[in-house]
Order: sequence, then structure tokens, then C-alpha cells
Amino acid sequence: MENPGSSRHCELALPAGSLQCALYAFRGGADAVYFGLKSFSARKGAVNFSFEDVRKVKAYCRDNGKKFYVTLNTIVTDGEMPDVIRLLKQLDYLQPDGVIVQDLGIAKVMRERFPGLPLHGSTQLAVHTADGVKELQGLGFSRVVLSRELSFDEIVAIRKACPDVELKVFIHGALCYGFSGLCMASQFITGDGHDMQASRSANRGSCAQICRTWFHCDDTGTDSWLFSMKDLCLGDKVTDYAKAGIDSLKIEGRMKGPDYAYWCARYYRLLLDGHTEKEQEVRWAKEAMQVSFSRETTDYFFSTGTKGCTNCEPMVCASDPGHRGIQVGTIDRVLASKAVVRFTGPVAIRDGLRVVSGNESASFSLSHIDGGKSFISAGDTATINFPVSEFSKKPGFGTPVYCVSRHNLNTAVLNENIPLYKKPVDISVEILPDGISVNGTFFPAQVEQARTDSDIKQILEKVFYASDKSLFTCGGLSVGNNSGKDNPFIPMSALKQIRRDFYGKLDADFSEEFLGNIAGNAGNAGIAGNTGIAGNTGIAGKPLPPRTELGLWDKPVQVEGTTYLPLSPVMFKEEEYLQKLNAIAAENPETVFGLNNIAQVFWAKTMPRIKVFADVFLYTGNREAFESLKAELPNLIGSYELDRNTPFTYTGDDYTPPLFISRVCMKHNGLGLPCRGCSRDNTFRLTQNGKHYKAVCRNCLTIVTRE
Repeated sequence: MENPGSSRHCELALPAGSLQCALYAFRGGADAVYFGLKSFSARKGAVNFSFEDVRKVKAYCRDNGKKFYVTLNTIVTDGEMPDVIRLLKQLDYLQPDGVIVQDLGIAKVMRERFPGLPLHGSTQLAVHTADGVKELQGLGFSRVVLSRELSFDEIVAIRKACPDVELKVFIHGALCYGFSGLCMASQFITGDGHDMQASRSANRGSCAQICRTWFHCDDTGTDSWLFSMKDLCLGDKVTDYAKAGIDSLKIEGRMKGPDYAYWCARYYRLLLDGHTEKEQEVRWAKEAMQVSFSRETTDYFFSTGTKGCTNCEPMVCASDPGHRGIQVGTIDRVLASKAVVRFTGPVAIRDGLRVVSGNESASFSLSHIDGGKSFISAGDTATINFPVSEFSKKPGFGTPVYCVSRHNLNTAVLNENIPLYKKPVDISVEILPDGISVNGTFFPAQVEQARTDSDIKQILEKVFYASDKSLFTCGGLSVGNNSGKDNPFIPMSALKQIRRDFYGKLDADFSEEFLGNIAGNAGNAGIAGNTGIAGNTGIAGKPLPPRTELGLWDKPVQVEGTTYLPLSPVMFKEEEYLQKLNAIAAENPETVFGLNNIAQVFWAKTMPRIKVFADVFLYTGNREAFESLKAELPNLIGSYELDRNTPFTYTGDDYTPPLFISRVCMKHNGLGLPCRGCSRDNTFRLTQNGKHYKAVCRNCLTIVTRE
């Protein structure tokens, strides 16, 4: 196999929901960590990082040769853009190694106002084709996090097609049933999906994890967690990515603790460094990683190939959505308040155990072993405490027993007393007859001829490198002497006061710029009353038709004499799909195409005569995002948005988008029905809490809509 990126170092990037997680990830062997700030992060439920926390991480990375990335990966409104810019000002000071972005408006602001911040494309952008990568590259993104649904072969093909942009792929952790960025289940099932700021939107960092909840299938009578994915665990397959020239390997888990961060880092560090699963150290690290948190595992689509169909290995754990850890035994029989267990792995008092029986489960601490034992070895049969009351029916013979926590794996709190990062500033000092000028600011001082030989530059370096509590420090110092004295002398007390005044001014300017009124620079003017968006008026001045009239996608619809064709948000066979679009455009050049993926923007730029609109999955939640698309596509006539407060074309309260768009076939993976003899076109009715849904499984893709 050709290796287009063999000279690249393959980075191991770990999640950090807190400063402790970041420190433990680095201790375990991570090359980099990624984390969110207190707002505009796709994991609002994590502890996340304050400005001071990031200063500590920055200092740690600088001193230890590590990297850090900040996630700013949610869709924002025009009204929120000033707050986003304030955060970007902080990040411009901190200079992370990348800012992970979903919103095209944020990306535009970064390009124009913060060009020193590296742009990384979030997996929330649902990039799963080469054209998607190329479009983001053209928009200034230096790295793209690919969709998790891709197979190894598909990723290698993208690598070959896009050799000069960094690619990042997921290798471990929780999986979403629907495409990240395209999932509307949380937003529309938990509340008013048409109020983006009030709803629990996955695109706003407030996902309610609907895929981890129970559904009833009316057609089969099944009650189960139909969409609860197993966890991704690629194990030693990650070395294939390294050989293929992938730049970064990403582990999921910003909601998890320091022990998870450490053991994931340790396990994959060992594998990337050439160790194998046969070695005891690797096996122990894997077990500790799975005990810290793991559902049943899958390699997802890694081995699927390029056919674009579902891997035959089940990817959904329909019986239980919770943490399983590792299996350590099976139940022999259950007594009144105890259970006799045949252990296949060692356990000890204070370990956490879990039993799943049918659709019921219970987690409990091992607090008693008959005979007064404190430890059970593999191969032993023992009677232990058991929460019988938590099951409506006693678990039967052979029911698995899992270990979900080890008493000796709890991580101690690491010292967070890390020196705060200070931004280096080059300082130019000019000594004048009546004072000194520091970076163009004059400070009066008494300048005399020194009575003894002295090096004024050494004295000034000693003074200015001591910046006390300032956000800044001296990066480099140059000194010019225009005082008229060949060996000038300035009292140390005066120099220290000048230093305090100089750094005080730097801090004040930064704080004023950071906290000041910046709305006028945010690109938000001119949208009062939801008007003034150039080109958002549809065909020949007419508004776009109600979104409900256009149907789902890939079927042309005529409205008042105009043909509209919304495009599919997913298109794994990209070349074949685009060839069909080219044929449609040639036969009917007046067709108006609805773009639902960033890759389709790349295609539309090659078709300057057609008209296009941004459909609901190509988000333009703010004016900057729309203007970014308009700059790419002069033929853009408008944009549909789900938020009723949008300055663009509102879809209307009567329009509900698909809740799940998934490459995981619900028929096979959720319901457990066989692939053999499948028509590849199946429809199922679902019910949950009195609400009704329809799941269409066509060609191994699943689309779930509200009935």
C-alpha cells in the first residue's frame, strides 16, 4: 500500500474535561490534549477550562514539548458573536496549537481577525469525503477531523486525495448513533427544537443523548436501546493509521475522569511505540482502561472496506447502554441477598461490580465475601453480596458479572500549582536625556553618567524579565542609547516603577480589548428586523418556499414553476453522486440545488451557472457564516434555518428535520435481524413516551423521522 505520509509523526490526542485530566493524559503518554472553555463547547457538561487553567496548560506544554487544542465547536447566533470574539482574543493571547471549529462564521472571524490561530475542522462538520476536506482546506483549515463513520480504506483514499492537509481520526471512545453535526434527536425530542438557544441541541453542546434511551419497535414488539452504540476500540489497528500517514489519532471522552485519560493514553502510547497485545504491560493497561470506562466494544466501520455497507459485526448494545468494564465471572445461582459467582478474573473488596440481566441491571460495591476473604482469584467460586431487590426476576445461571471499577486504580490528585503562562513581548528600550522610551511609550526618569563601569543592557534585562503578576513577560530586549552619556545610569527604583507602569499598560490594554465593547467589529450590524442579508431572497426576488414543500432530499420538487433539489447530507460514493448531479444540472440548468454538506460547496463552485441554497444541515446560524458561503458561492440565493429567531429563511414550526441520520443499519444492529435476504429497504414504526417515529433503513443507512 502506498504511504503518502510516512514521514509524519502520528500524534496521540487525548480528551481533557479538566486540568487534572490533561495532566494525567500527558503522564500516560499523550502528545496532545483537547478541551473546551466554559462556553461554546460541544461538551458543556464537562468541567471545562478557565482562562487561568489554559495558561497553566500552555506553560506545561511549552516546557514539556506537548500540544493543546481548544474546542470552539458549536453553532452560534449573531447575538453571541461578540462573546465568541472575546474568547478568541483570549486564545490569540494563549496561542493554542489549534482551535477546533464547526461554525463557518467563527472560522471567517478567525481568518480575518485572528490569522495566527490555526483552524481545525470539527467532526461536527460531518466531513466524510475528499471534497469536504478540500473545501475546508480552501477556507483556511490546516487540519480536519474526519467523521467517525469512515472505514480504513475510505480514510486512506482521502489521505491520498488530500496529501497536504492534516487529518485526524477517532480511534477510541463513545460513538454517536447519528452523524455528529447532523443529529437533531436531542434538539427536537426534549423540547422546542425551533428555539436553538433554549433547546438541548447537540450543535450547541447540550446533547441529551437520546440514542442512549429506550425505544419500542411496534413492528417487532422489541423493547430495547435500539440506538445505543458500543464503544469504539481499535486497539493495535491504530498502527495502520500511523503507517498510512494520518497526522493525529483522537480518543473521545471529555466527560470522563483522569483515570480514563491516563489509561487510554498509556495503552495507545504503548501500541504506537511498538509494543503488542501479547505483552503483560499492554494487557494490564487495556484492562485498566476498560475498567475506568467501557461499554461493549467494536471496531465500527474500520474493516468495512469501500462498499459503503454496514459491517456485519453488531455495533449496537441494545440490551444495556451503560458502562460494562471487563467480565470477571458468571453467576452460578442467586440467593436471598447473595450470589454464588464463578470468577474468571480477580476481584477484591471495594471493587465495583455490575450485572446485566435482560433489560435490567445493577451496579454495586463488592463489600462481602463469605469466609472473610478480601480477594478472589481467577478460577475461584465465591459467595458475595448481591442486590437481589434491584431485579424483578433473579438473574439466572451464566449471567455475566462485570468489574466496573478497581479500588486500586483511583488516581491521586496531581499538583496543579503550575506557573502561569506569560506571553512574551519583544521590548525595545531607547535611553534619552530625560527618561527612557519603552516600545514607543515615554517614561520620564533621571538619567546620569554612571560613576562605575556597568552594562546598562544587563541591568535592563534583569528589570524587565521580572514581570511579577503581569500577563506578559520580556521575549527579547534591544537597547539604544541616545542619552548623550556613554555610560548612562538610571536609579533602580525608577526602573522598577517604569517596569510596573509598562506591564500595567500592557495588561490594561489587553483587558480593555478583551472586555470592551466589540459588537461593532463582530459583523453584526445591519440585521435588525431580520433583513439586509444580501441574496437571501430566493428566485427573482421571491422568498424560498416553505421547507415542508421540498420533502427530504434527492427528489426534485416543483414549487411555483421552479424545480428544487435538496441534496443528501451523506454521500459516501462521492464521485458517483456528483456525476448524477452534473447530469441533472446539464438537463435542467434551472434546477435549484440545496446544499447539506460542506463537500457540496466544493462541487457547487465548479457549477457557476446553477443556483443553490444552504439547506438545514449546512448551518448559517449567523451572518458571518452566510457571508462566508456567499463569498464562495455568488450563486447562493438563500439559507434555511431551523431557529425561528434566524435572520435567514425560517423553515417554519411545521418542519421537523430527520432526527437521526446514521450509517448504522437499525434493522441489523438495533433489532438484531439478519442481513441475509434483506431487501435493503425496510421501514419500522417506533414509540417512546407516547411519541411516534419512523425508521427507514435503506441501503444500510438509517433515517429516523417523527411521525
